[in-house]
Amino acid sequence: MLVSIRRFLPFAVLFTSILACAQSVTIVSPSASSVSSPVRVVANFSSTAPIDSISVLVDNVEVVRPEPATPLDVYVPISAGNHLLTVNAVQSDGVQLSASRSVDVAAPAAAETKSTNSAMDATENPTSASPDIEASTSAGISWINHIEQKSGWYLAPDQGNPVCSSKPALTSSPSLDGTSAKFYLGPTGQFNNCLWPIKLGSSTTAKHFTLDTYFRISNPSVSQGLEFSSNKHIGTKWYKFSVQCSYHKGIFSVWDTAGSHWSPTNIPCRRPAANTWNHLTVVTEISNGKAVFHSITYNGVTHAVNKSFYPLTRASSYSFGVHFQMDGNRAGNAYYVWVDKFKYGIW
Repeated sequence: MLVSIRRFLPFAVLFTSILACAQSVTIVSPSASSVSSPVRVVANFSSTAPIDSISVLVDNVEVVRPEPATPLDVYVPISAGNHLLTVNAVQSDGVQLSASRSVDVAAPAAAETKSTNSAMDATENPTSASPDIEASTSAGISWINHIEQKSGWYLAPDQGNPVCSSKPALTSSPSLDGTSAKFYLGPTGQFNNCLWPIKLGSSTTAKHFTLDTYFRISNPSVSQGLEFSSNKHIGTKWYKFSVQCSYHKGIFSVWDTAGSHWSPTNIPCRRPAANTWNHLTVVTEISNGKAVFHSITYNGVTHAVNKSFYPLTRASSYSFGVHFQMDGNRAGNAYYVWVDKFKYGIW
């Protein structure tokens, strides 16, 4: 009997090790060591049982005990300085999960200098925007970086009655810089679409724009197309700069706002390989009362567009924002898209 127990003991130890490896918590945000307060804490759980409790600790002191909803996504006020951030969780089977990360929280900017760091123009601050949106100015252009990681995304189903992720889920893999956003479209019928907008700020003078992003599709063969867009209000005029990669047509199309239809270009946009990153840059402008599409750069190749369209008339505003849309096919197949390094320049 003793021999039999010894024979199976190594297998028991191996099974226990494999089970332990399968149970983990991964801190997705903050992804950078230097952050500002409040700190957005996002964590994913790879567990073998439901999560009963979650706690967030700073320097080994519990500061937040949120509802055990997964993934974790909370904002935590943390004082300036270097701190140890820890996320603990307990599964319903009693297994404890834990992960820690060192974070350096920057001191609040002085009131007289903060506006120049976050302004869309030299004298303006973002308004009606998410609490974690900031801009940095380079060569006269105000850039909002890592838009996929912002908390202000919301869902606006565009067509049909699809099952859409309510907002992008932050994940560490796959990612180009440590954190990407995962979007989901689950159609319930033919050609269902999901659309996610986010408002970024306000500006009275900006008329030049650059949208720049990377994206990756789980199964390109079932996608009807993807759409990236920006918009800008100037008083009662609403200018929209939507670009759609129409896989069934094999080209890019741009949106005629006043005409309310897609205008095809001759710029190729083929279905990419599954699970590969693609890079899109769109340069636009408001000129002579029209939304002007200057160029589209796709995976390093730049094409001139040179199309322009009149805006719509809406309630007066000076806001601007972006959106992302996933289009479903005739068969109603579901798929994911990961978006990373999404940035927007305005000047």
